[in-house]
This record gives sequence, structure tokens and C-alpha cells, in this order.
Amino acid sequence: MITYEEAYRTIMESVFHTGKEQVPFSDSLGRVLAAPVRSDMDMPPWDKSAVDGYACHRGDLGEEMTVLETVPAGVMPVKEITRGTCSRIMTGAAIPQGADYVFMLEESEELTEGKVRFTGKAGRANIAKRAEDLYQGQTVLKPGHFIRPQHIAVMAMSGATEVTVGTRPLVGVISTGNELVEPGNTPSGAQIRNSNAWQLLAQVARAGATGKYYGIAKDDIESTSRMLKVALKENDVVLFSGGVSAGDFDIVPQVLKEAGLKEHFSQVAMQPGKPLTFFTGEKKAVFGLPGNPVSVFVQFEIMVRPFLNKMSGVTEKEVEIMMPLATDYSRQRADRQAYIPVIITDNFEVLPVEYHGSAHISAFSGAWGIITIPKGQSWIQKGEPVSVRQI
Repeated sequence: MITYEEAYRTIMESVFHTGKEQVPFSDSLGRVLAAPVRSDMDMPPWDKSAVDGYACHRGDLGEEMTVLETVPAGVMPVKEITRGTCSRIMTGAAIPQGADYVFMLEESEELTEGKVRFTGKAGRANIAKRAEDLYQGQTVLKPGHFIRPQHIAVMAMSGATEVTVGTRPLVGVISTGNELVEPGNTPSGAQIRNSNAWQLLAQVARAGATGKYYGIAKDDIESTSRMLKVALKENDVVLFSGGVSAGDFDIVPQVLKEAGLKEHFSQVAMQPGKPLTFFTGEKKAVFGLPGNPVSVFVQFEIMVRPFLNKMSGVTEKEVEIMMPLATDYSRQRADRQAYIPVIITDNFEVLPVEYHGSAHISAFSGAWGIITIPKGQSWIQKGEPVSVRQI
């Protein structure tokens, strides 16, 4: 059994990349940006008004001014501002030549027709300068990040209608076990419904990869080998759930070895999820995950998702925050690194949810995140900060 740190390092050192492709920016949400995005123009492209008001010369503040024209957004001004004149201007409109100040409507007084005066106290000019947000050729988005809605806006503003993204990893999902039936069937006798495959497919999709389900492999070498052969041919990564422990019917490691794949480890000092198996081939990776749903969920989030992210070109760090524990926590054994589901209280503390073990996946349905309990630590005092990963 190896440590979490050794397993994680081995997995991440085994990453191979899926390549790049171009997609319309409007279809890039959730993809990984693989090339810089640069602005094709200055933003703003000209000095513009930050308020509705009057554009004038600062030296005329407090004096009577003649209104030359009205400048709405989207229309370039025609007349130049000279001493004693101003132009009515709307937010976002281009500043007329000669103006260096815009005073707000609320700080103006209309005199006789076509005349206006500033009544406020002089301060900021209320002018957004050309290129103060972006300049032409500036890198506005760097590669290595998941594309979010705010990035779509920056792409649109920069004229980047086509962007380069990492190709989605292809992930095959196989469940194992004679006891499993699909969710649409009613279990009988010693049967249980297969939740792992559908959970994994959802996690794969959330990680920005493309999943494909191959069904339930029976606990025999022929069935498991047949599914593995097809899944390896069609995917970059294959995920097994179940069949990786040391029981009489846990045959996945044997099947992987017979397929010519290289075994890196078969047990990790983690709770839940000790029987984690990792094999690789030529630009192929196979994770043998435990059979219990919580173990599957946690091992995917901790080990598989970072692997898939790096395959796609992600360089941004996993976000973990430190939050105080809402109650004392203890455990009897501390020989493995543990992961505990938690909620956030009204006092912005984290509180462990009631959790009966690695088969109790319903405990995770109300959890906000998981906290990490390091190997060797059996006690955490109320109020002590703990590392929290959102799930």
C-alpha cells in the first residue's frame, strides 16, 4: 500500500495529452483554453463618457455654456468643444474633441433655451480613456483554464469568434459485479442497482470529458476482457468500478495484466478508497476503482479528475479553502488519509454530515464539500481550520 502523495504523483506523471481543436467561442463553455486570446482592438476604442451629462472644458465649470449637440451612444460626435460650449452626452458615447470633463445631469442647471451650467463640485472627469481596459494585441485570456461565462464575454469583446481548446478526453466506464442490475430494474434476492456507472458518467461530464458506458461486466475473465478490449480501443481512459479488491471474484487486475498494461499500484492509504488500481499502456490509462459508491466518488474527485484535467491542458490549481470546524472530530484509526463530507453552517463553519461508511452515497447528496484528514491525525478540535474541497 502506497501513500496518497506517491499515488497522486505517479498518476500525474503518467498524463498524456489529447491534442487541440478549434471551436466557435459560443460553444466553448466548460472547455479548456489551449491558446492565448488577444484583443483585436483597443477597449474602449475612444475616450467615452462614464455618465449621462454634459461634455465640456474643465475651465468652464460654473460658467454658462451653450449646448452644441446631443451625442448618444453609438453615434460619433460632430462638433468640437470650445470655451463656453458643451454637448449633451450619454453613458458610453464618444467624447467630443476639445472636451476634458463630463458633469452629470444631476449636477446641471438648465438656463435659457440651449444654455446650461454646472452646479456641483468639481472632481473626477467621468471619462473612460481609450484602451484603459484593453489595448490592441493584448493577451486577454491565457491558456490552461476552464472557460467560464465571463471568458465568453471577453472573447466576444475581443473579436475572438474561434478559439483553440483542448480536445475532450474520451472515457469509457465499466461496472463489474454479478449482483448489479441497471436502475430501471427492480433488484431481487441479493441484487443491487448499479449507481456507480451513472455517477461516474456525470463526474466525467463535469470534468469536461466525454464518457461512454459499456455496461456491467460479469465476474468472469471472458466478459471483463471483452468489454475492456472494446473500451480501450475507443477511449483514452477506462474506469472500472468494482472487482479490484482481494476477493475471489475481484478479477480486474488480472484482466488488465493479461491485456499487456503496466500496473503502477493496487492500494492507496486513503479512506475511503484503499483498493485503487492504476494501469497504463501506450497513450492509455485505466483506473480500477473500488465498488462502493462513496469510494468511487471520492477517488474520482481526488485522483481521476486531476488526471483528466491535465490531459486537457488545465494548469489552474485545484481550489481548496481553509474553514473552521464546527465541532470536535475524532476517529479510531489514523493510518490513512481520510475524506469526510461536510456542510457549511450559518456561522460559515464546516460540519461533518452523518455518514455511515463507503456505501452511504446518499450522505453526499446534501454535502457542500469534503474535508481532508491527514494520515496520522485522529483528532481535530472545534474551531480548528480544515482544508475543504467543494464537490
